[in-house]
Amino acid sequence: MKRVFLLLFGLLSLSATAQQLYDHTPDARIAAMGGASVSASADAFAAFGNAASSLLQYKSVQAAFSYADFAGEIYRKNRMLSGGAYVRFAQRHALVVGLQFNMEPQLGATNKRPGAQRYDLGYGYKISDKLALAATARFRHTYGHLEQDANFNGGGADLSLFSRLPLKFMDGAAVNLGAKLSFDTPTSPLYDRYDFAPSFGVGLSLPFSDAHLLDIVTELKYGISSREDVASAKIGAEYSLMRLFYFRAGGNISHIVGVGSIPYGTIGLGVRFFHMQFDVAYLMGKKNTPFNNAVQINFGLDF
Repeated sequence: MKRVFLLLFGLLSLSATAQQLYDHTPDARIAAMGGASVSASADAFAAFGNAASSLLQYKSVQAAFSYADFAGEIYRKNRMLSGGAYVRFAQRHALVVGLQFNMEPQLGATNKRPGAQRYDLGYGYKISDKLALAATARFRHTYGHLEQDANFNGGGADLSLFSRLPLKFMDGAAVNLGAKLSFDTPTSPLYDRYDFAPSFGVGLSLPFSDAHLLDIVTELKYGISSREDVASAKIGAEYSLMRLFYFRAGGNISHIVGVGSIPYGTIGLGVRFFHMQFDVAYLMGKKNTPFNNAVQINFGLDF
């Protein structure tokens, strides 16, 4: 039980929430679709998902702010603030950025409040109208998790591909193919990250009419770590009504080798008005896990 608790607690310390044991995203839109980001169309948080997808998006600029409240039985007052953006320029190039700040509950009767920070910066290149690639580097900092209140730093990098292939049977329909290879170094003796984590995803976009659009996304990931291996499967869907209202649902299950599985379901809504978008996600997991009764919200702009 102690081992399980350490794994779950590590999940929300950004050295571990970002540890990708469960590969949770700060993006409320993606979170509401089971967290399947590798094959999803780009939004402001592309740096946390598939940075290459920003090259095959019709919007040139997106920026957003995210707030997450992990209000489960164990993780009360564990909050995450995140920001993301991408900018496309010169037709074939894009820059992506992601910022994340995790604030954990105060430790017992002490005044210590552990936390973590993450900074991502990436560059993408559009090879053709159907294929793009991107590379992202990140720096991570954790503090306050040990008795001596030591600070720890770590780094990481992603290499990602994204392809959008049109389908002939329906005007505007397409298959999205995504792949990403992540590498990270540990940020402290307590929390270990994957050495390597490949992930693959397939998405399907079906515009039934100008007013009705359905997107389905899937993702498989296997993380190989010096401590434990983790496999995860994700699936989600998004229905768009007149490109103004969005309804989302999904599921996610992660299996830690030697420990067990932690599944959870997701639902969410989105509203778009001119160049502004608001998204909310609600996560439903097992009792005493981080994703039980968790709430995430986004506010974003695009141009």
